[in-house]
Amino acid sequence: MAKKNNNLIIGIVVAVVVVIAIIIGVVVATRKGGNGGTGGEPGGGTSSQKVYDTIDVMVGYGDYDTMEAQAKAIQNGEMMGKVIQIDGIVMHPMSKYSIGEAGASNGLKIGTEFEIEGASEGDYPKDGDHVVITGEVVEKSPMYFIIKTTPENVVILETAE
Repeated sequence: MAKKNNNLIIGIVVAVVVVIAIIIGVVVATRKGGNGGTGGEPGGGTSSQKVYDTIDVMVGYGDYDTMEAQAKAIQNGEMMGKVIQIDGIVMHPMSKYSIGEAGASNGLKIGTEFEIEGASEGDYPKDGDHVVITGEVVEKSPMYFIIKTTPENVVILETAE
């Protein structure tokens, strides 16, 4: 009788280990872009339902010094793969969209380029909109880093007039 119980216990333990391995695999695949990172784009995948469980860095609106430090860290490749949330102003001076702000005392603008997966020009927030963007820092081209996000991770707090 003891042998049957041991086999039953071993079977249950093996089943639990398999279930845990499957859960870990799903979590890892989700963090890499929702489809195992096979989308052919930096940051992996093309999932438009990306949810970030963990935010590595948060930058609040009005904190120019932190915005400047994070922008430099992103451009130096120090933030690669990190999830960042920025509360700032959309700047669209030419063909690229950035999120940042102007320094109160010096009037200089600092920001980081962002891209919204699957979005067309008309889907982006307008120049001057106050937004919160959550996304992953990816390498867009060699030694050029941006924040890649999805539409549901862009929240417009206030529209520009």
